[in-house]
Amino acid sequence: MKKTCRQNVQHRRFNAFGFTLLEVMVALAIFATTALALMKIAMNYTQSIQQNELRTLAHFVAMNQAAELRIEKEWLTGSQSEDITEQGEQWRIQKQSYETISPDVQRIEIQVSHIDPDNAEKVQGVTTLSVFNYRQSLEGNAQ
Repeated sequence: MKKTCRQNVQHRRFNAFGFTLLEVMVALAIFATTALALMKIAMNYTQSIQQNELRTLAHFVAMNQAAELRIEKEWLTGSQSEDITEQGEQWRIQKQSYETISPDVQRIEIQVSHIDPDNAEKVQGVTTLSVFNYRQSLEGNAQ
């Protein structure tokens, strides 16, 4: 049978509009892959922000510990460890003293670790600060 002009026009018009199932599936696969990649980037960014905030708080805690050493005029021998609550978080502070070439100067490393509130056994090291303690200034201020 011979098609009329009208049937050919309708047939072409039907083929010209819409997408095939394969085209729709490929587009959905591309969209899903892109959406997953964007979600992963957003999650990594959020985790990075949280880690930077924790690292900043830990650095402030370490600086406060160094200031307390100077204010109390404490000459540290060996190492000390204590758990404190500061800035709304639980922290484990470990201080270790090291001799230097001068007997009146010591290097103190202050390591601050965050204590996970859900699991007190899980301690995550966050920052370490090295400071120098001078015995001359300690004795000079005591007179």
